[in-house]
Amino acid sequence: MDDIVSVTARGIDRTLREGLALFDEGRYEDALKIFEGALAHFGPNMDLYHWKGVTLRHLGRLREAVEALEQSAAAPKPAGSLYELAALLVEEGVDAERGVGILEELSGQGDLPAREYLAHRAYEEGNFPSVLELTRAERSPEMETQWPDAVECLETLEGIALTETGRLEEARFHLKRVARKSPGCASHMTNLGRIYQLEGRHPRALKSYLRAVELDPDDPVPQINLAHLYDEMGRKDAARNVFQTLYDEFGDDPSVLEEFARFLSRNGDGPRAFRIVEQALTTAADGPERDDLAAFLGWLAMDSGDHPRAIAMWEGLITERPEAFAARHYLAGLMAETGEATRALNLLEDAHRIDPAAARNWCVRPDGQVEACFRRIALEPRFRVVAGLPAEPGATP
Repeated sequence: MDDIVSVTARGIDRTLREGLALFDEGRYEDALKIFEGALAHFGPNMDLYHWKGVTLRHLGRLREAVEALEQSAAAPKPAGSLYELAALLVEEGVDAERGVGILEELSGQGDLPAREYLAHRAYEEGNFPSVLELTRAERSPEMETQWPDAVECLETLEGIALTETGRLEEARFHLKRVARKSPGCASHMTNLGRIYQLEGRHPRALKSYLRAVELDPDDPVPQINLAHLYDEMGRKDAARNVFQTLYDEFGDDPSVLEEFARFLSRNGDGPRAFRIVEQALTTAADGPERDDLAAFLGWLAMDSGDHPRAIAMWEGLITERPEAFAARHYLAGLMAETGEATRALNLLEDAHRIDPAAARNWCVRPDGQVEACFRRIALEPRFRVVAGLPAEPGATP
């Protein structure tokens, strides 16, 4: 009997290697045939069900993917299937409430990838108290050893949350400590550099950013920060060179493109800023990212002082794309600044309907201060609903 089990186990291991090799090459249909053939031949196996589910998700066959992952997750030790199931339910919009519930249960059991996922989600929603609660929850030494990357991410997110809420000294102390523990983590150095920059300690910020770039030259974030630091220090040529190098290498990254265009616009080269964004729009795939880029083109027009052109761009985008979020927010900001409060509030409510979390984050900074463009309407009840603020200033939300 032991020999039969051994032969079966070897066959399953070989099948998994073959299927995963095809999966890694993006040959999902071929990988699925391997996994399904093995299940038919060997019978139920949780690893095979797991990778069948993951592969089906990549093929867009979500209902079947959920079924396969549920079968794998039913094992006493589901080996990541519950996490994959939860991520699918949340990210594909199948059943976000159930997915978050699974992640919360896993996190409560000490599962660090699930906790990292929830912390990232809270960060993206601007919910920094939840970020801190998750990142500071007790972690067992065994889990920290098993998931070192998740530990580093949680530590970085804690530093970011402290920074964004204005607790710079606490954030600096925390990030210096974890950077000593994980000297090869570029994210720690990037965020430590940002704290030094906010504190006006430019030499220390420069040293931190350069170290982060050295540790991870493929991450554009520390390089963007470095360019902004050079700009802040009055080293315009150095900033331009960093941005140009970034654009040459990562020009298809929207954050790189927008930051470079902002720099060009604010340093006397508005025409080139327009050109690089317009060029990107000619190749951008249809969807929310393209809508955001088109709305940013209107921001460049506004930044150059051409308000009529900016308004025309945003209004055209809103008419053409009913779910265009960024265009509504940019236009709402300009309307609020120029005294057209009712129109600004109408636009904000439309944006809130499209994406409530993003609408709040665009209205209020992480430290709780209303963004400058909306200060003239900050006491309006309709604005306070959209921004997630208490009805009465000073009250607890």
